[in-house]
Amino acid sequence: MKFDDPYKYMISGYYGVESLDEYKNKAYLLKDIRDYINSYLERNRVNNFDYDAYEDYVDNNVSLLQKLEDALILLQDMNASMEVVILIKTKIKEMTYKK
Repeated sequence: MKFDDPYKYMISGYYGVESLDEYKNKAYLLKDIRDYINSYLERNRVNNFDYDAYEDYVDNNVSLLQKLEDALILLQDMNASMEVVILIKTKIKEMTYKK
């Protein structure tokens, strides 16, 4: 895995969770995700890597479906609430059937 692969799914997953307007504890979960990402970066920071530009790239160029799928990976790594996992799986299923 390249360095940016774990960082990409974390950032992408963050934006996937951010898209869940129906999740009542979204603000708390987003803070936990930011803390998780910051903890990861403390251990794995790479010099000369533009994290802000990469985050903007992921936010603007990754599909919502991919963001939600990445959110499932991220939430599993974080041992997050099953409530949000089920919500994301339902949303993915709805998006997949609409194609």
